[in-house]
Amino acid sequence: MKVSTTTIPSPNPPGAGSDRRKFLSGEQFYTLARWMMILLLFAITQFITIKPIWPIRIDSNPLVVMLLAYTAFSLLASLAVFLPGIGHLISLAYLIDIGFISLMAFFGGDQYAIFFPLYMLPLINAAIRQHSSVGLLSGIMAAIFYITAFLGSRYYIDLRPIAILEYVGLGLRSLMLSLVPWITNALAERWSESNRQSVAVAERQSEQALIDARAYRDQMRSLYEVAYSLSTTMDYRHVLDAALRESRRLVPYTCGFVLLSSGEENELYVAASESLGISDQSRKLTLTKDGLADVLRSTESRTVDISKQRDLQVFDTLRTCRSACIVPLRAALRTYGLMVVATDRATSFTGEQTDMLTALAGYAIIALHNAQLIFDLKEERTKLLSKEEEVRHQLARDLHDGPAQSVAAIVMNAEFIKKLLERDPKRVIDELDKLSALAKRTTYEIRTMLFELRPLVLETQGLKVTLEQYLERFKNNSAGTQIVLETDRLGDIHLDTKTEGTLFNIIQEAVNNALKHAKAKHIWVRMHNEPKLLHTVVQDDGAGFDKAAVLRTYEKRGSFGLLNIDERARLVGGQADMESAIGEGTKVTIVVPIE
Repeated sequence: MKVSTTTIPSPNPPGAGSDRRKFLSGEQFYTLARWMMILLLFAITQFITIKPIWPIRIDSNPLVVMLLAYTAFSLLASLAVFLPGIGHLISLAYLIDIGFISLMAFFGGDQYAIFFPLYMLPLINAAIRQHSSVGLLSGIMAAIFYITAFLGSRYYIDLRPIAILEYVGLGLRSLMLSLVPWITNALAERWSESNRQSVAVAERQSEQALIDARAYRDQMRSLYEVAYSLSTTMDYRHVLDAALRESRRLVPYTCGFVLLSSGEENELYVAASESLGISDQSRKLTLTKDGLADVLRSTESRTVDISKQRDLQVFDTLRTCRSACIVPLRAALRTYGLMVVATDRATSFTGEQTDMLTALAGYAIIALHNAQLIFDLKEERTKLLSKEEEVRHQLARDLHDGPAQSVAAIVMNAEFIKKLLERDPKRVIDELDKLSALAKRTTYEIRTMLFELRPLVLETQGLKVTLEQYLERFKNNSAGTQIVLETDRLGDIHLDTKTEGTLFNIIQEAVNNALKHAKAKHIWVRMHNEPKLLHTVVQDDGAGFDKAAVLRTYEKRGSFGLLNIDERARLVGGQADMESAIGEGTKVTIVVPIE
C-alpha cells in the first residue's frame, strides 16, 4: 500500500505575521507622536487665541476649528490602526497631517513660523516609510502648502506687503522642507545598508561556526569509531582499516594506504588500503635514501608532491594524484611504517587536515604498538623457557671448563705433593707454590663468573664504576687485545636497576664475543648521554662477519647470542643495532632512555 502525503500551504506565508507586527508597531509609534504633536498644538492655539478652546462657538477662531477637526481625524486614524485591511491607506495619513498643519499655519497669522517645525514629523515619517522619490515629492508638496499658507495669510488675512527678507526666509524654509525627506531617506538607507552588512557578516559567521561545529562533530565521531575499533579488537589490521575509512570522511582523498615493515631491511609492504588498485595492494616497496626513508626517520607529518617522490611513483593508482600527506607511524623509539593519503585535487592538504590525519594515525600507532607488545610477550615467553635451560647448560659448561677442572687439578696436585713428601721432600716447596698459584687463579675465575652473573657493585656504585672494574679484569688478556673505555662525555645520569642490568649484560656479551671471535687489536666502549637518552657503542677492529649470512641461519642456531641485543634493549624501552662486515670489524650501538 502506497502512502502519499500532501503539504497544506499555510494561510500566512512565513514572516508575514512578523512583518505585519512591525508595520503596526511603526504606525502605532507615529500615532503616539501625532497625539503628542496635537497636545503641543493645543498649547500653541491657546497661546495664539488667548481664549478658551472648548466649548466651540460660532465666533470661535478658525484656528481652533482646524485644531478640533485635526483632533477628530487623529482619533479616527488611531482607531483605524487596529483595523485589518486598511494598512496602505493608513500609511498615507501623513499627507492629511501636512494639510492640517498648513491650514493651521494659514489661520495662524503672524505666528505662522511656530507651525514650521511641525512639518518635520510627517516628512520624517514619509522619508522612513516611503520610497525616496515619494518622500521627495512629499517634501515638495509640504513646501508648496507652506508657501501657499504663508502667502494666503499675508494677502487675504493680514493684508500686509511682504518684505524681500521674508521672501528669502520663506525660500530657505521651503527648500528645507523639500530636502528633509530626501536627506533623511539617504541617511536611513545608509544606516540600513550598514545594518544589512552587519547582519550579513553575522550570518556568515554563524554559518561558519555551524560548519566548524559540524566538522568538529564529524572529527569526534571519527575518532570515536577508530577508538571503538581499537577497544573491541586485538587485530591491528581492523584498526588500520577503520583509520583509513574515517580519515576519508574527514579529509576527502583519492586513495590511501598504510605501509609497514616487512622484516627485510628498507622494505615496506601494504598492510591496509582504501581505493588502492589490486596490483598495488600486494606491492612491496624498497626505500631509497632520498625518498620515503627520510620521512620514515622524521617525527612529523609531511605533504609531498607525488611527481617528485620516486618511491611513491611505483604505485599505479597514484599516477593520477598530485599530492600526498605522509604520516610516520612512530611510538617512542620504534618506527612501524607510514600512512599515505593521496589526492588528485589541485589544492594540497591544509595544516588542519594534516592534524586530523595525524590524530587518526595515533590510534593506528596504538594498535600497532599493542600488537607488537602482544607478539613480544609471546616471543619472550617462548624464549624465556628455552633461555633458562640454555643458561643452565652454559653455566654448567663454564663451571666444567673452568673452576671444575681447576679444582680437579688442585686435588691431583695435593695427592702428588703427599707422595713427594715421602720420596722427594725437596720438591714439595716448588709444588706447593704451583698449587697456590692454581688456587688463586681458580678463585679469580670463580669471582669473575660471579661478577658476570650478578655484579653487586652495579647496585651500589653504578654502571660506570662497574664497567671500569669489569674491563680491568681483561687488561692482560691472552689475546693481547687492548680495551678502551671512553666516558668523558658521560654526565651524571640515573638509570633504573633493570635498565642498568640489561645494558651491562649487552656490553658484557659484546666485549666477550669480540675477545673470543674477533681477533681484534682494540675494543672501544664509548658512552655519552643526551637530555633523555644514553648512547653506548662497543666497537672492535677485528675480523668481522657476514651479518646477512648469520641472520639466515639464526633461527636454526637458536643462540642466546649477540644478535638478540635489540630484543633485550626493547624490554627496557630502548633499541640496539649491530653493524659488521668481513675484515671491517663489528660495531654495536645501544640507546636506552634515561629517567
